[in-house]
Amino acid sequence: MRLRLENISKSYGRQPVLKDLSLEVGDGEFFFLLGSSGCGKSTLLRMVAGLLDPDEGRIFFDEKDVTKVPAEKRGVGLVFQNYALWPHMTVYENVAFGLRTRSVRDPELRERVGRIIEEVRLQGFEKRYPAELSGGQQQRVALARALVIEPALVLLDEPLSNLDANLRLEMRAELRRIHKTLGLTMLYVTHDQKEALSLADKVALLHEGRLEQLGTPEELYKRPATRFAASFIGETNFIKAEVGEKAGDSWILAAPWGRLTVPSLRAFDLKEGGEVFLGLRPEELSTEGSKDRPNFRARIVENNFLGDVTQLVLEAFGQRLTLVKLSAATHLKPGTEVDVWPNEETITAYGK
Repeated sequence: MRLRLENISKSYGRQPVLKDLSLEVGDGEFFFLLGSSGCGKSTLLRMVAGLLDPDEGRIFFDEKDVTKVPAEKRGVGLVFQNYALWPHMTVYENVAFGLRTRSVRDPELRERVGRIIEEVRLQGFEKRYPAELSGGQQQRVALARALVIEPALVLLDEPLSNLDANLRLEMRAELRRIHKTLGLTMLYVTHDQKEALSLADKVALLHEGRLEQLGTPEELYKRPATRFAASFIGETNFIKAEVGEKAGDSWILAAPWGRLTVPSLRAFDLKEGGEVFLGLRPEELSTEGSKDRPNFRARIVENNFLGDVTQLVLEAFGQRLTLVKLSAATHLKPGTEVDVWPNEETITAYGK
């Protein structure tokens, strides 16, 4: 099923939460709403579920306008972060609950519950109660309960936020597998960029109630369209520079290490003579390079061994920069001065 949101706005009192937001979720997509607390993502999810009404705008399931359709008639599956399981019911009865309310009878009920319990890998746990399960197992029950009604759309509201790090990784893999197997349209709310980057087909980044950027995880990480997007997703070094002239489809900029040409598709809100912020990921700075390529001098402030990578905190141009190396760099001690090569081909420039 396709989901289409048209010009959605919502306020609580005088406080606007969503502002004229439009987006479309494709049939079978694993679509993420990503953003910090208060950006409006959970409010948007609840409106899709029918638990809240928009002040303005319309919601479509395929071509059907469901804006005024009650929640119980929308046929969506819901998975919450607190699981919301019935504590007095067994795993089997929790999963079967939605089918019983829809008057599905045996043997169809037994067949559907058994099939979805097997799909989420909870065979042998049917007679246990929620209190006898781990957090990951409880989340699987909540997911099974949402899937057993065979919804065309599954809504997940920060479903992994209550799990520890190892369980989150395990459940990410399970969600990816289940989505691939069942091919359902899923709308997933999270503030965790790693969840979004590792699972999503498409990500909508929200900021202060507006759509900041929409794209694939790779597009948002490699080509952030705004300074906020660059700072929220991953880590970005911002280096001040000056805007020179426009040269065809590129901008000429005065970086601290020399002149720099940035294509217009990687330059946003620039004005000639104005200040610009050059965005560079930590992995786009290197302490190794050819002397004939643009580089600058920096002093190492910190050397942090993180297992798979080494993080260097540098000082240059009166500010701190972060650089990562894929191998150990124990010879680079704090206080040492090094040459640093920026990858000019990946630089994005932001005027604001």
